[in-house]
Amino acid sequence: MDTVSTPRTAPSSPFFAPSTPNVTVTEQTPGGTKRKIKKQKPEVAEHKTGLFGCSANLVNAIVGSGIVGIPYAIKQSGFLAGVLLVLICAVLTDKSLRLLVATAKHVCCPSYETSAEAAYGPVGFRFVALNMLILSYGAMLSYLMIVKDSFSSLFGVDPDNKPMRRAILLLVSLTVMLPLASKRDMADLAFTSRLSVLIDTFLVFLVAHEAPVALSFESIGGWEGLLHRTVHFDTIFVGLGVLSFAFVCQHSAFIIAGSMEKPTNDRWAIVTRNAVSMSCTLALICGVSGYLGFLENTSGNVLGNLDDGNWKSAAARTMLGITMLFVYPVESFVARHVCVVLFFAGRRAHEGDDSTILNRRDRRVGLTTVLYTLAVIPAAAFDDLGPVLAITGAVGGSCLSYIGPGLIYLGIHGERFLELVDQSWFGTLTRTRQVGDKTAKRPMGDPATATAGERIPLVNPLFHKQPTLNVPSKDEAAVDATTETGLDPFHVAAMKWLLWFTLGMPIWCFLAKAGKKGLEKYDREMAMKSPHPIRIGDVKRTRSADVERQQDQKMTIDSSNAAFMIAPGEQLVRHNSFTSHFGGGGREATATAISGGGGGLPPPLRNNPSDGNNTPKILSINEMLGKELVQKRKLEQVKVALAALENDQQAAPAGWSDFLIAILYILFGLLALVAGVLSLVQQQ
Repeated sequence: MDTVSTPRTAPSSPFFAPSTPNVTVTEQTPGGTKRKIKKQKPEVAEHKTGLFGCSANLVNAIVGSGIVGIPYAIKQSGFLAGVLLVLICAVLTDKSLRLLVATAKHVCCPSYETSAEAAYGPVGFRFVALNMLILSYGAMLSYLMIVKDSFSSLFGVDPDNKPMRRAILLLVSLTVMLPLASKRDMADLAFTSRLSVLIDTFLVFLVAHEAPVALSFESIGGWEGLLHRTVHFDTIFVGLGVLSFAFVCQHSAFIIAGSMEKPTNDRWAIVTRNAVSMSCTLALICGVSGYLGFLENTSGNVLGNLDDGNWKSAAARTMLGITMLFVYPVESFVARHVCVVLFFAGRRAHEGDDSTILNRRDRRVGLTTVLYTLAVIPAAAFDDLGPVLAITGAVGGSCLSYIGPGLIYLGIHGERFLELVDQSWFGTLTRTRQVGDKTAKRPMGDPATATAGERIPLVNPLFHKQPTLNVPSKDEAAVDATTETGLDPFHVAAMKWLLWFTLGMPIWCFLAKAGKKGLEKYDREMAMKSPHPIRIGDVKRTRSADVERQQDQKMTIDSSNAAFMIAPGEQLVRHNSFTSHFGGGGREATATAISGGGGGLPPPLRNNPSDGNNTPKILSINEMLGKELVQKRKLEQVKVALAALENDQQAAPAGWSDFLIAILYILFGLLALVAGVLSLVQQQ
């Protein structure tokens, strides 16, 4: 018998328990006296923001402090190569943001880590959660160190006066950063994010204005000299290691997407397109002007190339420090979200419903303060943590921005990938390896080892009967045996095996099989949970492809008091969201059931619960009309709810091009990881 598995054990403290805060109210008794009682405080709905505010939050998460390092990355890559890498990373970021959210909606997952869990189980959940924590904590630490340097320089503090620099850091961070990070919802940061984007724009144009582009351009001989600097093959990996993480924001994507009003896929595409375009424009202006202005003298922080005695240089450093005040809360939200999903108990905590869990002020302020303390202590104690921050950014950024989206898509659509492989030129290799598996003995009706024709429908295993096995006829068996045991000529088979391993097909097939198995287990677990909407928005189709092919099975489900017959073609809906409760091919049957058979009056007889011998009682005309009116209103509510849902963008079967994009994401992520480590080693 299948049971719902819990990926982690939460501490037993009431602080982490799934409770609702209590409030003391005063009530007056019938006798005229007053008494104080405790009642559960109602939950406050999560605050939402529009497209503009959501785009500003995403731009704020993307730009961060990395924009001042773009000129250095172009210097290491070469002018033309650097510009192309900026554009490529921007396109990959926009695509991955939309791919992640669409894939999560396809399987009704509300967060990044639960999407990985749907495909790869607790291992995928912890892999994503820990990388989110690593990346967000490293960003928090770096922002605090920039604040210390920027405001110390603004107030004229000597670099050797460490006590005063630490005091300024504590004063500024406790006054501005910690209160903003203690907000409950991401939508509450929309105003400060707009202000941060405006300051970033002024900063970029100030750098472009102060960079001596004309003088440097003339010194290298104009365009002819610039053409000799198009690609630097000896240091291009250093530039790639910096530029590949210039647009990292996937770890905050679901938190930002869930804070948007009407979080549909189309509206999310508008947000990602606007935010990535804005970030790419700022990066190109800062990178090109900074590199052309200082050429081979460009430092890792382009503000270091500006004249120290110029007031504009001081203004640029101040603006950078101010933007860090507004970027830090975004990363703190991500780190706090990871703490919620890892340490708090309950389904809502596991699925990342932060606004519900953090509705209690003690939890929200306590977690935020602990995370702030863990970040501000090393930021105040050390002046340079460059290598540590670089390695955390390289590992966390590559895993979350490129490797993670590709792995999740390949795992969620794993069965479709295996089907395409079986139908492709490599089909004879895969079918030959499966001959022994089909003839092996296995438990009857075991879902872990059953073939496609024997797979058990998605229902509660407590009530299902063993399905009838689809036994092939003699002719079909003969055709299958001929197909599966057919051998290619030696040279063809050798070429197939060579390409099979060269293209890494064993790895991709292994990941697809793991994802297929994990998704089947996830579907069974979700079928036993109550429906509820998800933060990022529901879609009409929430079934995975492997479950849809099991829906044309006829099966009788017996329980202690009832038996239900599922006719061929009728869908079994996975009850893990509001969408799947009313969605799928069974929506018409659901609406018909609610409407009492699609029109007509309800049955006129009912049992009288007050009568001990269950004597039938005839309903009055008013009761019949009232019941009919209630049923019609319920049907109208269902129709309105269904009309508000959007279509699933991944409802159609995936093709080779889709899987090729996913695999390229994984490969680019591995390349970016290696490039980041190599750039760190070369800088040392």
